[in-house]
Amino acid sequence: MHSQEEIKKILDYGMITRSIIESEVSARKCQMYSQMAQDKDVKAFFQKQANSLEEVTEFFKSKLSEVM
Repeated sequence: MHSQEEIKKILDYGMITRSIIESEVSARKCQMYSQMAQDKDVKAFFQKQANSLEEVTEFFKSKLSEVM
């Protein structure tokens, strides 16, 4: 049987992993929308969103190493 601390680490690891995957997918979508956009401002908006989501992903990855 796992201790409460081990269970918390497993759950935290799963939640952070899920957040990483969701952020990566969202960043890819924003990059795709940026490439498809015709309007310069829309293109810039989605590129900025993609860059921000990549930063979020890097943050989650750094936290992932702290959990385990």
